[in-house]
Amino acid sequence: MSTQFITNQDRLLSDVVNNILPSSERLYFLVGYFYFSGFEEVYKNVTDKEIKILVGLEIEKDVANKIREFEVIDGNKIPRGKIRDNYYKSFVELFNDTDFFDSKQKQDAFRLFLEKIKNGTLEIRKTEHPNHAKLYIFENKKEFSQGGEFPGTVITGSSNLTRSGLRGNFEINVISRDSINYSEAYKIFKYLWDSAVRIVDKDNFKDFLYNVVEKIWLDKLPKPFLLYVRVLEEYFSERTKDIIRLPSEITRNKYINLKYQIDAIKRALDILERHNGVIIADVVGLGKSIIASAVAYNLNLKAVIVAPPHLKHQWEDYHNEFEFHARIYSSGKIDQALKDLEHEEARLIIVDEAHKYRNELTADYASLHKLCQRNKVMLLTATPFNNRPQDIFSLVKLFQIPARSTIQTVDNLSFQFKRLVLEYRKIKEEQDDKKLTDTATKARVRAVADEIRNMLSPLVIRRSRLDLDAIDEYKEDLKQQKIAFPKVNDPEILEYNLGDLSDLYKKTLDIIAPDDEDVGFVGARYKPTSYIKDFEKYKERIAKEMGVDENLLKQTQVNLALFMRRLLVRRFESSMFAFQSTLDSLIHQSELIRDWYNKLGKIPIYKKGNLPDIDTLMEATDEDLDEDLKGVILEKELKDHIEKGLWLIDKKELRKSFIEHVEKDIKILKEVREKWFGKGFPADPKLEHFSDILKKKLKAEPERKIVVFSEFADTADYLYKALKDKLRVFKYSAHDASETNKRTIRENFDAGNKTQVNDYDVLIATDAISEGFNLHRAGIVFNYDIPYNPTRVIQRVGRINRINKKVFDELYILNFFPTATGEEETRIKQISTLKIAMIHALFGEDTKVLTRDEELESYFAKQLREALKNEEVLSPEVKYENFIKNLRTSQPDVIDQAMSVPKRCRIKRTVKKERSGALIFGKKGEEYAFKYGAKPDECISLGIADALRLFEASVSENGEKPSDKFESIYEPIAMRLFVKKTEVAMDRGKTDAINKAEALKSKLPDKKDYLEDLLYVIRELDALPDRYAKLIRAIDLKNIVDDVKELQKEVPHSYLINIIEREKQIDEGKESLILSEELI
Repeated sequence: MSTQFITNQDRLLSDVVNNILPSSERLYFLVGYFYFSGFEEVYKNVTDKEIKILVGLEIEKDVANKIREFEVIDGNKIPRGKIRDNYYKSFVELFNDTDFFDSKQKQDAFRLFLEKIKNGTLEIRKTEHPNHAKLYIFENKKEFSQGGEFPGTVITGSSNLTRSGLRGNFEINVISRDSINYSEAYKIFKYLWDSAVRIVDKDNFKDFLYNVVEKIWLDKLPKPFLLYVRVLEEYFSERTKDIIRLPSEITRNKYINLKYQIDAIKRALDILERHNGVIIADVVGLGKSIIASAVAYNLNLKAVIVAPPHLKHQWEDYHNEFEFHARIYSSGKIDQALKDLEHEEARLIIVDEAHKYRNELTADYASLHKLCQRNKVMLLTATPFNNRPQDIFSLVKLFQIPARSTIQTVDNLSFQFKRLVLEYRKIKEEQDDKKLTDTATKARVRAVADEIRNMLSPLVIRRSRLDLDAIDEYKEDLKQQKIAFPKVNDPEILEYNLGDLSDLYKKTLDIIAPDDEDVGFVGARYKPTSYIKDFEKYKERIAKEMGVDENLLKQTQVNLALFMRRLLVRRFESSMFAFQSTLDSLIHQSELIRDWYNKLGKIPIYKKGNLPDIDTLMEATDEDLDEDLKGVILEKELKDHIEKGLWLIDKKELRKSFIEHVEKDIKILKEVREKWFGKGFPADPKLEHFSDILKKKLKAEPERKIVVFSEFADTADYLYKALKDKLRVFKYSAHDASETNKRTIRENFDAGNKTQVNDYDVLIATDAISEGFNLHRAGIVFNYDIPYNPTRVIQRVGRINRINKKVFDELYILNFFPTATGEEETRIKQISTLKIAMIHALFGEDTKVLTRDEELESYFAKQLREALKNEEVLSPEVKYENFIKNLRTSQPDVIDQAMSVPKRCRIKRTVKKERSGALIFGKKGEEYAFKYGAKPDECISLGIADALRLFEASVSENGEKPSDKFESIYEPIAMRLFVKKTEVAMDRGKTDAINKAEALKSKLPDKKDYLEDLLYVIRELDALPDRYAKLIRAIDLKNIVDDVKELQKEVPHSYLINIIEREKQIDEGKESLILSEELI
């Protein structure tokens, strides 16, 4: 008989085999590799066949993560029992660790596979020695054998019993129907079969059942409770593999080990390993800096710490106490850090009060983004989810590439944040248009915040005191260490009488903070762009020469003038000394501008790189404010007539009203100064009343020390000098950050300090002390200035409400307000004219509805409660974390049972949930995803709390086999479980920047490599800060060489390469687990 060649080109071997099978009775296959995909190709035609499969090689995994059933053996002899065990193990892995059996057809094929083993019509053996040969023998049924003349068919060649061997790859196989060839082939097969290792047949089917079938997910219906526990254990597992050193050990018992901090340290190390960055966002007082310092020690990387100026000294202490190498830079010195580290190895970047870096248009943000590339990043902030979506996105971009995120909770950070930014903007517009009630606005903003929280949960560590109280393990640990939280009472209002100064006080307020913004002090010196005659004429020049958006510059300067006016009011309310100092400063600054106008004939509009962020200025503490305002005030440049770096405009281009308003501001401020200080420094009724109140409080409760806060260092100095001879008072601001002063404070005000002394009853401090100190021997926070920022009040109270030894059951907050002589008698319960005027000046429209003292007190209480509510939120997943922590301790055997649930298990629930459809929990590497679908082709990402609530089950509930419709919903979701969109969410700004960069390519061929990388970072990764995109758009094609040179200076090629290399290093890992349920 003739022979034929089969190559899978003109004819597929699978078609040939399936054509032969109907006439065959017995099959004898000798193959190198037996892949189950090969059995699947023929299973429909082998139901009634007897099959013997002899496999020559062992199991291996290919690059597609499809487990093959046999792997190449080296020359060493392997025990026969071990060969069988390897086969069993590989089959379990194939089933449970890949998606190979996810389809109904493959499951049907496997069920037939089992049935044929059980009934004795399928046997598998393994050759004793490695064998690469392939031989397929088909024994004909009697009626097709032509009386024995045609016993069957033989195929030999290169094809393994695999899908690719039967139909995919180019192969060379020969088919023969010659009886002599058949007999010779069968003789070879029988010789090898008789000496082979039995893997599975009817006689050892029980072993196969126990070692394989019992361990795979098919037809397993564990209780939903075990799936629930498995999901919890996977999600809340501690993945840190290395032994770590804890705060107590590192600092030689200076700090204690607290369980919730230990968990945070472990989790932060794990997140940094997987995502290159972590946001530590525990609420005030829980020890973010301690956690960060312990993480830095354990990472053993050189650290760079970027912190507000007032916290630099605290970080000096931390890096010495925790013994990690660090360079510390204040917020305004990031460029210096970049220069210092330009050629150094990868580091850890720690950014304290990271929420300050939320504006991508600022020079500081852009520099910080550069600094963070190729380094690990730790961001510390107490308010991660209460900001605008755009602000949070900017933080995440410091260590995540938006279009190539390492987290699996979102398919594309770029797209999802763009959607949330638009939603947030829509909410604010509807609120401004009065289309939404306050309640509706808060609900929708909360929904946006919750969605962000769910998306970023893999990157963020965020616990509140409520969380610590809700997790039994933490609660018990704090109890054993005698740590408890006292009750924080609502703020109480105390008054001081202005006496003879009442009228002057009220008139001054009318001048510096009038209801009409065009009256009184207007701050013309801070907003020169508002006076440009023809602003349209300068638009292009501003964008081009200054690298900023012209409208943004104009609005920022308007806001800056308003801020300076508000600052004057705050200084006026704080103390006479602070007010006098600010009057002198504002007069001097306006006079310098007037001199430039009159003598030089031009006005500085802007200093390059110093467009102020007004929100940052509003939040800045006094010590930081001085630093932040340097680029705005331009004291040295104006005084010494330094024009370098300034953008100047001829005075002829300004309306005459500019100099008129400057003159008017000078005149007003000088008149106010004369009235207050013309005859010397007047008696200070606020200070006198304050002294009396302190004495009364200390007399009533001598052991309850008092911490007095002012936001201004000069007010703190003023108070200290006035009281130091009358009371046992100590002072601390950033300028007082010596080791001696810190020791004095700890010995007198820290109840946990080893050395306890009692030399001082009152500590007068600025917010420089709002980090790093335990002051819980004090039971009162006295806000000497009216606290306009409730978050700052929380930070202040956090100094005395510590995770440490509890001293008082209740803590008090005192606010201090002015009132006028005679008003007490006449106003009954109405708010005094003076007091409400000050409140309106500080707080604006929101307070104009207040008319009674009770309402005013209630306003501050509500403000604090709202801020605390935003801070002290019970995390939605804490209930589940507490449950699994308790289960690990009380019933570890249940955890073991849950962890033995097959990795691709699927069941149908029997207890109704609020949704029906398919619920899936998947893991890829160490990342997880929760997905849900109610119908085919629906795939919705679920937040953690929502998903865990759906998985939640009681011990008594039983599972059932999923229905047929489940497969049609499950399969599309499983296919898209970890699929990510790689498109970038485009807007006009990005598109224009890309078009400009494309135009540059054709004009500057020598810059092609640089421009190609620049385009890749913008177009493919969405990883360039907005400031640099704006710089690209501003390039003038007529001045192309100089402008691109400037661009390369601001956006160096090495920076782009660092971003691209970070993207190339992303390893998403392998899909390792899918648990699914059909919900009813």
